[in-house]
Amino acid sequence: MANVEIRNAEVTRLISGYGAVVCESYKDKQGEVRKNYYTVWTNDSLAEGDVVNVKGLLSVKLDSYDKNGEKQYKAVANINNPTIEEVDVEF
Repeated sequence: MANVEIRNAEVTRLISGYGAVVCESYKDKQGEVRKNYYTVWTNDSLAEGDVVNVKGLLSVKLDSYDKNGEKQYKAVANINNPTIEEVDVEF
């Protein structure tokens, strides 16, 4: 597994008893905002809207689902054994 570090990721969804989904945003070459989502497997106490830095082991799996009767695929990124640090965001 590869080590990954994600900075200033927003907690977008909680997975009760298992962890959370975090989102990192960035601008591509055309200036459009893009987002990457990661499932972080942890027992740490997090809340939706928290901004965190996450370090851990990255794994990616291919997931399939049905949409309108057609099989669709997407890559799902997971972070295991994470170290999570809350970011102090001031406006």
